[in-house]
Parts: sequence; structure tokens; C-alpha cells
Amino acid sequence: LDDRSLRACPVREGAEVVPQRDRYLRESLQLFSQFCNIIGSLEVQFATKFGPSDHSTPNATHQALNAMASRGAGLYGVFLKGIIDKMDADACTVPRPLPVETDVYSLRYYKVVQNRTEVYDIVTRVFHRKDGWEELPHGLGLSNAWNLCWTWSKPKLDYSRLCVWQKVNHFPENKHLTRKDFLKRCIDRYTRTGGKLGQYFNICPKTFVLPKEYCLFIECFTKIAEENGDLEGSSPPSGVKVPNMWIMKPAGSSRGRGIQVINDVSAVHYGELTIIQQYISDPFLLGDFKWDMRTYVTVTSFNPLEAFVYKDGFARFTTVPYNTSSDDIDNKFVHLTNSSIQRHNEEQFMQNDDNIKDMTRREEAILGGTKISFPMLRERLEAMGVDWATVWAKMVEVILKSLCMAEDFIPNQVNSFELFGYDLLMDSKMKVWLIEVNSSPSMGQEHLLDEHVKQPLISDTIDLVEPLEFDRRRLAEVLHRRVERKAATGATGGRQQLDIDLHAVLKGQLPRKYGDMPQYMGNYERIAPSEAWDSMVRTRSLLFNRVGSSN
Repeated sequence: LDDRSLRACPVREGAEVVPQRDRYLRESLQLFSQFCNIIGSLEVQFATKFGPSDHSTPNATHQALNAMASRGAGLYGVFLKGIIDKMDADACTVPRPLPVETDVYSLRYYKVVQNRTEVYDIVTRVFHRKDGWEELPHGLGLSNAWNLCWTWSKPKLDYSRLCVWQKVNHFPENKHLTRKDFLKRCIDRYTRTGGKLGQYFNICPKTFVLPKEYCLFIECFTKIAEENGDLEGSSPPSGVKVPNMWIMKPAGSSRGRGIQVINDVSAVHYGELTIIQQYISDPFLLGDFKWDMRTYVTVTSFNPLEAFVYKDGFARFTTVPYNTSSDDIDNKFVHLTNSSIQRHNEEQFMQNDDNIKDMTRREEAILGGTKISFPMLRERLEAMGVDWATVWAKMVEVILKSLCMAEDFIPNQVNSFELFGYDLLMDSKMKVWLIEVNSSPSMGQEHLLDEHVKQPLISDTIDLVEPLEFDRRRLAEVLHRRVERKAATGATGGRQQLDIDLHAVLKGQLPRKYGDMPQYMGNYERIAPSEAWDSMVRTRSLLFNRVGSSN
């Protein structure tokens, strides 16, 4: 636990002044007492059902956990999370007096647009733990006086009215990366030339946009059906039969909304712009379950590209063992790894006999539901003889290729940075595929693992971006003087005066230049600029030089 959450400032309860740490301990003991009562009851049930324990059986706590249904199994996590949330909630509401020497005109202010409760909660909680940050006061006419603005949706801002040192967490035109139809268009520009260079940028399964490319989809579907011998009069397949399965989803949706897996053309329908993508039918399985990788990437600049990948993330699992049977074609718990879908089936997963016997899986489920962290994933893969460094390099390569292809349409914007959520999937041949890129990845904290990964992620992202302090009073004076001078003389002053003014406003600080390593990286790894990125840019030049010479 963050010791700063346990400040020993006194809290008055009635006529008694109780140190805050003592109050936390007292409440925690009450919660723990209730938890022990439930555990004791479950141990009795366990003994009644399975007989008295001996030295060859797990300890009492593990016995109790084994005996629990999923709701009970989550109780231990809820108990721990309840303590942490209580501490954080209290710590966030206890007023923090500003140090006497604080320059109130130079405080760093953050603004979180409150259109998503989970986003507001996690971002404000992280900021509260950082020294030198305060939430922008409301109702004082300071709407654009922030250092950093964080919003879930597209910000309603006039970027031209911002100072270059202010930061906002979205890029204009990011849809070329995060909208499935726009990303498909970007990728097509690179892959339609064919050959080795075109294949080099092939990072997504075959994709069509409906209704525009419906006929092209039908041609592809029919060709696969013919090769599989599924059409009347067609020859039996000469090799391994590839399941003719496709995944259909609205172009602008997220979190598993509106997704269908189909293997019949008659099931294709669209009342809106729809993406239909060839289903990866041979995923790399762990314990018979399908999984994918939610990977976090922060971009601080497009044109030129500066990007960082977070070294922790989630492997997200299905809750029903994988199969391609037509009987399970509609079973989302078999095919879709989205946590927002799989959480509705956690209870059935926890009650599965095989899963109950696997104590490691059970403990992982208590911590993360249907997710595990990258360090846990690494342990599992390396236990199977899979080199994590190789997998990681392939993940980074796919991320860089997607940024390379989308960058052509995303202009440079000095105020912007963005935290993207990449969904990557590895097939049985160890090829990593890009499934989609999310502009506003989920910040929900339903499990302890969510807090363990997402709160440091947000904290490290803020430190990485590092918005500069600026003196608002001095800025107002400079602007007033320059306006008056322009009215009187038609000029605002020379470059030398501008440098002097900026030095005063920014207290001698300078924005970090492109290519300079950030002062604080946290758990981030820089992937661009890098040797890998330089090599990719050269490949891009070769591709388009070849296209230009052929026209």
C-alpha cells in the first residue's frame, strides 16, 4: 500500500480525535473479522463434503477457497480491494494544505472531463498522489488554464488557442488508427502492391468494409468454401481444411459490442458501416483457452513519430475451452476475449471442476478475473518453452507497423499525446496479429489486478508527458504588454524579447525536444525513434518509390 495514503493526520469522531492510521486499522479489522467468519463457515462446509483434512491436503485457507463458488472466491479480492479503496477514497477527500512557499500562480493544474466515471476516478486518484498537482477549480473562469487535460471522448477544444506547453490526451485525426474502417484503408495502401514489401506490412487478418466491399467478401468466402470442398460439386480439400469463419463488428464499436462470429453468408447483415474480418481459427492456446494481449502504447508525437510501449499489460482469456465447432459458433465465451463479455461467465468458469483443481488459475482469477498480467503470461509461456523476448519483439514490430501506416494521415500536433490500447493475438505459428486499436482503453478497476496495472500506467504516462509549470500571472502580463505594443506600433516585439518572455513564463524550463529521452520513463520502453523504426521508415520509402516508378 502507498504509505502516503496512511497519513497520520487526526480525524475527529464525536468528541474523540482518532489518528487516521488507527481508524484504518480498526475498520480493516472489522472487515477481516467478517471475512474470517465467512471463511470459517466455508471450512465447515468443506469438511462436511470432503471429510477432515490431513497433512496431505492444502491449508485451511486454500481449502476454503476451493470450496467457494465464484461469488465467494471473489470475496477475498473484494475484502482487500475494499480496504484499499477506503484508504484511497479518504486520502483523496482529506484536504491537503498547500505549502506556505507555494507559488499559486505556477501550480500545475489538471482537468478531467467527467464523461466517464471510471476515467475520472482513476486519473484524479493518480494525480492526488503526485506532489505539485491540483485539480482545476470550477467556476472561476479558468477553463483553459490547465497544464494537462484528460478526457475519455474527443476533446472539445480549439487547439490553436492553447499554449504549446499545455497537453491534452488525444490527437486530432486519430481515427485513422482507432477506427477499424480507416485503419483498414491505411493498411490497404501498403499491402495492395503485393510482393515481399506488401507482405511485410500485412499485420491484420483479411478484412472487408460492408456494404461497399460486400461482393469482394463474397468472392473470398466462396473461394475458401470451394477449397474446403464445402460447395456442391467441389473437390475434396487437398490439404488441411481451414474453417471458413469470419468475425463481424460495427466499424465504430468497442468493448465487444455488436460482435458476431459467422460461418454462413446468410448470417451477414449490416444496418450500419460494418467490418467483417477473417477469423484467426488457430490461436495459440494456453490451457485449451483462447487469449489475446491488451498492450498499452503512448504516442507523444506524430510526424515525426515518438512512441513508447508499456511493459505491463493484460492477457485476456475466454472462459470456455476453445473449439471451432458449428455448435459453438454463437458462443461468445468461446471466441471473444473482451473482458466486458467474459466477466459475465466468470461464475461458470470458477465452478468448472478442472479450474477448481488448478490453484494457480484460481488465485489468478481472484486477482484479475479473466485477465493475467504480462509477468504472469511470461511465466506461462516460458514454462512451455516459448521465449518471451521473441514474442515481445514481434508485438513491438506490429505496433510500429500500424503507427507507420497511420502516420501518413495524422498531422503533427504539439499539444497532444495519446494512450492507445492495442489488442494483439498470437496464432499457433507464433505470428502476432493486430486485431484493433482503442483510443480510450477501459480504465475500469473491477479487480485488484486492474489497480495494480492501470494506476501505475496512468502515473507513468503523466510523468512521461511531463507538462511544464508556467507562471499564469507572468503570462497575463506578457500578453497584455504585447497586445498594447501591437496596438501602438503594429508589432509585438522581436525574437529576443519573445525568448525573454518565455524564459520568465516557463521559469527557464524548455519543452523536451524530439529525440531527447524523457526524464521519467517508469515502466515504459521507447520504440520510436529507434533503430527498428528507422529500418521501417526505409522500408516504407522503398515501397512507395517502387509504386511511384511503376506509375
